[in-house]
Formats: sequence, C-alpha cells, structure tokens
Amino acid sequence: MVNDEEMISGNIVSLFLKFAFPTVVGVVTAGIQGIIDGFFIGNAIGSQGLAAITLAYPAYIVIIAIGVIIGIGASSLTALQLGKNNLGRALDIVHNAFSLCLFTGIIFTVVGLVFCETSISILGATGSALAFARDYLRIIFAGSVFIILSVALEPLVRNDGKPRLCMNIMIAGVIVNLVLDYLFIMHMGMGMKGAAFATIIAFALPALLLTNYLFSREAKLKLRLKAMKFKLSTQIQILGAGLPSFVMQFSLALVLFAHNYMLLRYGSELAVSAYGVIGYVFSIFSMLFEGIALGVQPIIGFNYGAGYYERVSKTLKLTILSCILTGVIGFLLISLFPEKVIRIFSQGDAELLEVTLRGMEIFIFSLLVEGTVLLTAIYFQSINRIRAALFIYLGKIFVVLFPLLFILPVFFGLDGVWAASPATEYIMMLVVMGMLSKEFKLLRHDVKVESRHSAGTKKVLPVVGNNGKADVEESSRFVTFRPAEKRDIS
Repeated sequence: MVNDEEMISGNIVSLFLKFAFPTVVGVVTAGIQGIIDGFFIGNAIGSQGLAAITLAYPAYIVIIAIGVIIGIGASSLTALQLGKNNLGRALDIVHNAFSLCLFTGIIFTVVGLVFCETSISILGATGSALAFARDYLRIIFAGSVFIILSVALEPLVRNDGKPRLCMNIMIAGVIVNLVLDYLFIMHMGMGMKGAAFATIIAFALPALLLTNYLFSREAKLKLRLKAMKFKLSTQIQILGAGLPSFVMQFSLALVLFAHNYMLLRYGSELAVSAYGVIGYVFSIFSMLFEGIALGVQPIIGFNYGAGYYERVSKTLKLTILSCILTGVIGFLLISLFPEKVIRIFSQGDAELLEVTLRGMEIFIFSLLVEGTVLLTAIYFQSINRIRAALFIYLGKIFVVLFPLLFILPVFFGLDGVWAASPATEYIMMLVVMGMLSKEFKLLRHDVKVESRHSAGTKKVLPVVGNNGKADVEESSRFVTFRPAEKRDIS
C-alpha cells in the first residue's frame, strides 16, 4: 500500500517499481489473451486460422477500446481528485464509470451481433477465412460486457492502492485462457469457437473478481448499489479524459483494418497471416511500453494535482529511459532469434516463414522509438491535457500513418506496407521530442512546492494551465492543500 506522504515525498525509483512492475504484468497478461488464441489457432488450424483471427482482431480491439476509455478516463480523474484530497468526487466518478461499463457492454453485444459478418466481409475476405472469423467474433460480441468490465475496472482498482491484486487477477485470467484454449482447441476440436469461448471466460473471471473487490469493505473507492449513478455530465468527463486512450485503441483497430486491406491488395491471405504473427510478437513490446506508462500514471497524476512538478519531471524522465531500454532489448532479441520467434505461431510452413521474416526485418526498427511516443501521449492524458494527447494519437494515425500506408506500396509494393508503421514512429518521435522539451521547461520554471505546509495550514496554489503559465483567474483550477491524512492511495 502507498499512502499520501509516500506519493509526495517517497523515492521516485521505489515508487516507479511499486507501480510500474505490477502494472506491466497486468497489462501484458490482459493483452496476451489474443496472443494465446493465435498460438493455438496457428498450430491447430494453420495459416487460414491465423488469417481469420487477424481479420477479426480489429472488431475485438474496438471492444477493448470501450473498456479503455472508461477505465483510463475514470482512473485519471480519480487520481487528480485524490491528489486534491477530494474523496467524495472520486467516488462519484467511480460509480458513474461502473454503470457506464454495463450500459456500453449491452449496446456492443446487440450492435456487434447484428453487424458481425459485415465488419469482416467489407475487407474482401471470402471462404473459410470469412467463416472462421465470423464464428470467432459472434462469441466475442456476446461476451462484450465481461471484456469491458475487466479492462475498465483494472486501472480503478490499481488507483485504489491495489496494483498487486490487479496483477494477480490478470494472471489468473491468462492461466484460465491458456488451459481452456488447450482443452477446447487441441483436445475437443472446437476450433475458432473454442478460442472465443476461452477468451470470454478468461475475461469474465477478472471482471467478477474486480467487481467483487470494489463492492467489498476493503475498497476505499467502494461501490454501493444505492450510490450507483448515471450522471451524464460526469460520464462525459470520464469519456473526455479517456478519449486519448480510446483513440489510441480505436486507431489500432483502424490500422489493423487498413493493413489487412492493403496486404490483401498487394499480397495475399498469406501476407495477412504473416502480419498476424508480426502483430503478436510486437504487441508484447507495445504492452510493455503501455504498462510502464500506465504504471506511473497515478504517481504523475497525484503529484501534478498536488503541485509537486519537480517530482513529475523526475518520474517522466525515468519512464522515458525505461521505455528506451525496453525497446533496445526487444530490438536485439528479435534481431538475434527471428525464426525461433516466428515458429512459435507456425510450425513447418516455409512460405509463411519467408514472408514473415521479410516483414519483421522492416518492422523491428519501430521498437526503438515507439515507447517514447506512446508514453508522451499517456503523460499528457495523466495531467488532463487532453488536446495534446489527442494531437499525438490522431496525428500519428491520420496525418502520418494512413497517407504512408497508401503511398509507399505504390512504389515499394508489399515492402511499402511493412515500412509504413516504422516510418510513422520515427516521424512522430521528432514531434514528441519537441513537445517533451517544452514540457520539461514548463515543469522546471512553473510553480514548485518544496513540501506540504504544517498541519492545520492551508494555502491555495495555482495549477499550471495548458499554456504552461500559472492560472490565476479560474478558481476551479486552484489546489487547496490540507493536512495530510492517513488515507491510502495509489
């Protein structure tokens, strides 16, 4: 458990390890669900199965995105409110987030089942690939509410001071998925339907366990049925705060959709299968980057809300260094053992191996900069600078990636499709370097607080506004420091 005093005065490296490690494990274990499906489908059904699950993945990511916008939005707002010692407002946010999860889960189930086949056939997929993808998605859509609850409640429980509990729950979900995939696919021959059922059950377990915790006496951000609310203004705030993360996830679905289309146009279903394998491998490192960035979100949000900008700066620098180091390690591992990595998902398919190796040779360079780009966007979201975060997410996808994805293949064929994503990451790296340089200057020169004032003393301090200057006109942006309480928070 981490209390208020440790958040504002504890060693930054120690806090980083306490939050980042369990969050990384939680994010990776939650995100590895789809990778587990790909492993068993690839080995049991082959390249057609891999193509089908790759075609179905964009719709699956959209469901994840709904959970992300609610969970990250609500957790960012609660961290800022707790930093201002406003527990009542934090509870109001959590109750609205929970009801929003249930509502969107029902909506997604209905809409998804109606338009399931349309979302796949629009790519031009036919035959067994279309049938396999349809079988998988129908079950995924039916269990949407469990996916949304699992994804959304995890950051809220983490903000409640339970990062290790979240980690253990997510690990349990992965183990369940692994066991059920083995039973359903390898032993019972259920194919794509078996993979989908295993995934839904694996998400249902964390959803129920996280819900149970939030309703328990142990939770500080405790849910109560009588206090459950559907306040439109609060839910709009939650969606607004989580919009950058939603854009990131939803854009990933669009990117996958666009890549699948271009791969079918300039390659074949084999190229789509290769892209699926590459996606599984590189998504592991993307999840590591995301876990590191989300892990420090409570530290950054709390200290920024409390006015401790020097600690925010130190945390951000440490996190950037961690992302760069992770990318370098990933680059070296994949460079040294590319064939062994690919054969995890496909045994004995020489043609698939050749196509995948070529794509991976190009994709690998994105690892060196991807983490810093993602971290910068999540940082701005953590301090409620939504426009800056959206600028990174939207600019990356719509201003840079999509044009490259449709222009490069005209000149370089299939290699142009593979090169679009790495080229985008390097262009965005130049952009975020300028943004980070400006941000560090603002954190260094704006209002700094050396320590909390003695018990019983109150002082009103201005919070840095979007223009980097102290906001002295809007009283709603002021922070009132109160005597430190013994309330635990993360």
